[in-house]
Amino acid sequence: MESNQFVEKRIHPRVSIQIPLKIRLIEDPMGMTNLSELRKREINSKTLDASLGGMFISSEEKLNLGSIMSMNFSLPEFPVNISAFAEVVWSNNNGSGVHFLALKEDDLASLKFTLAKISMVR
Repeated sequence: MESNQFVEKRIHPRVSIQIPLKIRLIEDPMGMTNLSELRKREINSKTLDASLGGMFISSEEKLNLGSIMSMNFSLPEFPVNISAFAEVVWSNNNGSGVHFLALKEDDLASLKFTLAKISMVR
């Protein structure tokens, strides 16, 4: 057995889906004086795939491993804005893998429904 074989660690299957995202890096929350200062640091990005545990995203700038972010997005069939907190668990020139740290139960249910529906169509 080769020692460089990739071992899949994901619990939830990934589904190919492109969703526009607004992400805000939370690098030094104590250094921020107000919410408008945080909003100025918005980064436009999009998902390339998603699961119930996280997303693979492509963004305007490379994200550093371990970065914490807040993200806002809408799912195709649920026009309600979803907010989540996530951590960058890997990053390369193609994008970054983020793991959800906090996601409301209702938002998780909406994401689960959307991903299941896309999986059934394929």
